Amino acid sequence: NAGSGKTKTLIDRVARLLLSGAAPAAILCVTYTKAAAAEMQRRLFDLLGGWSVCDDAALRAALSKLEGRAPESYDRAELSAARALFARALETPGGLKIQTIHAFCEKLLRRFPLEAGVSPAFRVMDDADAALIADAARRGVARHALTGEGAVAQAYARLSTSLDYRAFQQMFATFEARRGAIAAFLAREGGLNGALGWIWETCGFKGETDPDAVAQDAMAALDRQLWRSAAGALALGGKADQACAANLAAVAADPEATLEAALAALFTQGGQGAPATWVAKTSAFKAAEPLREALLAEQDRLAAAREAVRAATVAWESAFALVLAEAYLTAFEQEKAAAGALDFSDLIEKTRALVAERPMAAWVLYKLDGGIDHILVDEAQDTAPEQWAILSALTAEFFSGEGREREQLRSLFVVGDEKQSIYSFQGAAPERLRRETEGYVERITAAGAQARSVPLSDSWRSTVDVLSFVDAVFSSPETQAGVKPARGEDAVRHNAMRRDHRGCVDLWPLFREPEGEVREAWDAPLDVEGEGSANRRLAEAIACQVEARVPRGDAGFDKDLDGPDGSRGAWRPARFGDVLILVRRRKALFEDILRALKRRGVPVAGADRLALSEHIVFDDLLALARFCLFPGDELTLAALLKSPFCGLSDEDLYAIAHDRRPGDLWGALQARAGEQPAWSAALSFLTRAREAAGRLRPFEF
Repeated sequence: NAGSGKTKTLIDRVARLLLSGAAPAAILCVTYTKAAAAEMQRRLFDLLGGWSVCDDAALRAALSKLEGRAPESYDRAELSAARALFARALETPGGLKIQTIHAFCEKLLRRFPLEAGVSPAFRVMDDADAALIADAARRGVARHALTGEGAVAQAYARLSTSLDYRAFQQMFATFEARRGAIAAFLAREGGLNGALGWIWETCGFKGETDPDAVAQDAMAALDRQLWRSAAGALALGGKADQACAANLAAVAADPEATLEAALAALFTQGGQGAPATWVAKTSAFKAAEPLREALLAEQDRLAAAREAVRAATVAWESAFALVLAEAYLTAFEQEKAAAGALDFSDLIEKTRALVAERPMAAWVLYKLDGGIDHILVDEAQDTAPEQWAILSALTAEFFSGEGREREQLRSLFVVGDEKQSIYSFQGAAPERLRRETEGYVERITAAGAQARSVPLSDSWRSTVDVLSFVDAVFSSPETQAGVKPARGEDAVRHNAMRRDHRGCVDLWPLFREPEGEVREAWDAPLDVEGEGSANRRLAEAIACQVEARVPRGDAGFDKDLDGPDGSRGAWRPARFGDVLILVRRRKALFEDILRALKRRGVPVAGADRLALSEHIVFDDLLALARFCLFPGDELTLAALLKSPFCGLSDEDLYAIAHDRRPGDLWGALQARAGEQPAWSAALSFLTRAREAAGRLRPFEF
């Protein structure tokens, strides 16, 4: 569980392995992020460094707590060996292998570049490099589409016009993110042509089919006499029947009638919804029941034709997307090869092929087999299937043949929590953790070794009140279906270790939007939320709650303080920095909460992510630069006068600008600045800005 000490357990495991005589270079710790790897290494070095300088009694106590032995059982030789571990770890060539899976893959590829089929001098792309290469690949596809003919040109033309610009660009990013799955699909179907054939077959067609041709065939089979007869019968009914009769008659009389018109006559939502019920229910067909049955059959035929048109459309769109994906990914790989670069996905894929697929895999694993005895995996719930394949290949010899008969113990140690998975991010598949756990337990047990799956239900992070509430939520049938308990347990359970610490869970009533307020259009833009909106009221309530904590004297437990009895952790007065506010999205509520806290003078860290180019002050700075380059841009100058740089009101701007013709706005401001102090200040500021632009370089300006 979260807060159960998984990372500490991992670090303790490394320390026990070192104490048992394992070579630091033979231990591989794999985690998910560079930050996590750095934190693990820091904590391990803190532990080993502390051992190297503490006295015998303290070291015996620390080792006893770690290994479960009696303190007096440690002799001087063992204490000396424990103190030397810090130096051994520091002196290990290349350092302790505590790294991300990508860093491990990079080192492996650099060690076996020829076997992996990569350049020995390859470089790993950062985000900026990847963006440049992706842009070059997109431009290459565009040039090919615009200068030639064929499937790529047709696909590019279709999708670039049917999607808006942002969606069209995002499509290429999706191709890149899913390139492994796309490549596997193309390989499975024997290339692009085979994949296109699979698309048409899956959509119910023997080959390429034009949706317009399907629609025309459906209308060619239209029984116009039936429609005229049905219209005549309905014309004798009430107003609703007469309206339906008019629609049927119009379609029957028009030789150029489209399938859309026919569908609109017999289906709801303009032909896109369910079959209209009046066909089965109207009393106009009482005396002509065969007419009703025939019209119902016609309704079914048109429904089938509508689905066929939709299927053909989906097939074409899918084919276009696949053609463009294949062209883009080919261009992307060519650009990377030309730059001698690999991205993170390449590192994983090429390492997986190196150790699991290539003819040289056995040689590579043989060379590695003597170098790694213990593999530890952190955050295993976010390990992607390709990464599991690498781990499986690396541990294949651990539990088979001579690998399990070595004098030195070999082990795999994995920690993770399915509930904490970043679902789908970089291919994370949390259900894979459970499957891999079960598979490893079976393989290790079959090899005659010990395998255990140990649930860590203890939580050192939260309190009984909070965790019991969480367990109560997950005990209901509605939530049990969505979360699987740990292996060996029948329910999601958290065992709070902070038993003497109190906590609380407050459930607030739902903040509902008030009745729409009537206001003049001049007051503010129509999409601006009023002060009484649900978001604003909720933000104010949160700000009040946070603001009251410090003056009220709430206490917070700080685990980094020394307690009065010498234990670790003590209570102290609450601080504003103790509060963390989580929102579902960076939308209006996010900004409203920040605004409410700042209005009350509560110190707040602010937005955790800010794109400068999207901030309004960035627009004001750009407007100032544009004005200095071209004072005749009146719209830019008007915006600048209203900005905080000048601070003029609507009334000020109107007074200066409304009768300025034939002069321009800048000239009008210069001529009338003396009438108001605010106008004079604005003119002074803008004049200084223009002078500075003339003598300063852009950055200095």
